[in-house]
Amino acid sequence: MERENAFYEILEQEAIRTVYQPIVKLKNGNIYGYEALSRSTIDCPYNIEELFQIAGETHKLWEFEKLCRSTALKNAKAKPTETKLFINVDANIFHDPKLKSGFTCKELKKYRLKPEDIIFEVTEKSAIRDLEIFREAVQHYKSQTFQIAIDDFGSGYSGMNRICEVAPEFIKLDMQLVREIDKDEIRKSAVKATVQFCDEANIKVIGEGIETKEELDTLIQLGVGYGQGYYLARPNEEFIELEYEQKLMIKGFHNSMKYNLKPTIFDKVNTICHPSVIAGCDDKAVDIYNMMHDLKEIKEVYVVDDVQKVRGILTRAYLCEKFSGQYGYNLNRNKKVSDLMQSEYLEVSYDMRIDEVSKAAMNRDSETEYDAVVVTNKHKYIGTVTVKELLNTAIDIQVRRATEANPLTGLPGNNMVQNELKEAIRNHKKFATAYLDLDNFKAYNDAYGFSNGDNMIKLLAHCIKKNIHKRDFAGHIGGDDFVIVSYENDLEQVCNNIIFLFRESILKLYNKEDLKNGYIISKNRSGFVEKFPMATISIAIVDCQNGTALDVTELSEMIAKTKKQAKQSLGDSIVKNPICAFAC
Repeated sequence: MERENAFYEILEQEAIRTVYQPIVKLKNGNIYGYEALSRSTIDCPYNIEELFQIAGETHKLWEFEKLCRSTALKNAKAKPTETKLFINVDANIFHDPKLKSGFTCKELKKYRLKPEDIIFEVTEKSAIRDLEIFREAVQHYKSQTFQIAIDDFGSGYSGMNRICEVAPEFIKLDMQLVREIDKDEIRKSAVKATVQFCDEANIKVIGEGIETKEELDTLIQLGVGYGQGYYLARPNEEFIELEYEQKLMIKGFHNSMKYNLKPTIFDKVNTICHPSVIAGCDDKAVDIYNMMHDLKEIKEVYVVDDVQKVRGILTRAYLCEKFSGQYGYNLNRNKKVSDLMQSEYLEVSYDMRIDEVSKAAMNRDSETEYDAVVVTNKHKYIGTVTVKELLNTAIDIQVRRATEANPLTGLPGNNMVQNELKEAIRNHKKFATAYLDLDNFKAYNDAYGFSNGDNMIKLLAHCIKKNIHKRDFAGHIGGDDFVIVSYENDLEQVCNNIIFLFRESILKLYNKEDLKNGYIISKNRSGFVEKFPMATISIAIVDCQNGTALDVTELSEMIAKTKKQAKQSLGDSIVKNPICAFAC
């Protein structure tokens, strides 16, 4: 009785208000629509789902549905043009004999809304017991030109066959699928498969319940087109827009490439920075203020001295604050730029990698994390790069790396190896190259099978990643062949460390009998049975410190000759350029 009394009080007093939560296009951060969510205006211990359950038990489902829907439509007349309104509907309402066909269309006319503005969210949780009722609910609204969204997809109630039967325009991924999806490979696979299916069926996918940046990032990467959740925007009685910074962040995950950025394989920030407005220390601050007032696209101005060294920054927000108020303009109009400039700004060297700059930019305080970054060479001004440019380019780099990476090890493939070497030679970098090749790998692969052979290749990749320097490059050409491009002076020691770690780790890949014998029995290339030693590594190092190679072709020839020498030694071996050779 307590439950029923609480429900009847709300129904009699029409104590329902509507809040609207944005549904965002994950391509550009624009608002696609708003979900209307009903809330009680009086103190009530039951949430809206429980109230609908009580409505069904008391045979007042249609009355309560009508109240919630009328309130949502009445307030929706303030909805931004071209946006959609998502309204929840319980399919069990079609059990209620009081259901009035055409009620919604009359309400729409009353508030000057159109059927094409409305999308009904039909949940399967309550309709699974009666498929015909569920199908009837969908067809009822489709016949009136409303669009349909299936809610709670993936909750355990819904299935692809159900989707095929009703052909909705949207599906909303259940919150439990979205929750911590960035940490769960199975959920990622499920959502990826759903997106592929829906792309072919021309169904839009909405990720619901997004609460973290990591969840949002993952959904975007998986191709989910629309998103909703507290991380993007909470429900509000007003039809709110997304924050500018959030829109910028979302756009950054897509390769719009408005600036036609073409980073090199080194992905250095100097490849995407560009000159912007600068000011001298003795310039008048009021001139910069007036320029920003006239040119809205100028967000910041960097201050440089006579030798072009960066001394400070003037941001639009800061300068406007200084010149605002009753006395701001008069107090500051005669001041020099050096008197007002800010000292807090992010300065990076021109040869920093773009991903490193992106991390540094996003690790700043919330007040400055979207400010542009100044790029310098020995502290002398070169140009600036915006956070948008950084994000766009960083995503493009990730896509290229993922596309060209070896699927077994995740290391860059042959094309990226070639590009790395070309870039190093073109920039006259002091570098050394190591070519790593497994000995007796084919015999192991034949004796232990392809799966274990893959494990050995992945083990070598792990040993390489574990030992190379942060700024070095490691690539997987294919099979059991790897390349390291090092910009440090100790590549030979790095290779020794790789061999040592591989020699220790490889023991787990052999059975006890072969370990005891010190060899395996397998077929040679002619098909005859033969004893083969345990797998070892042959490494060829070509030192390019003094302009050894003129181009990649010449460098490749040097590596091939050096590798041939390395393969002639038994066991683990390193041959260097091609004079100094020794067995490990």
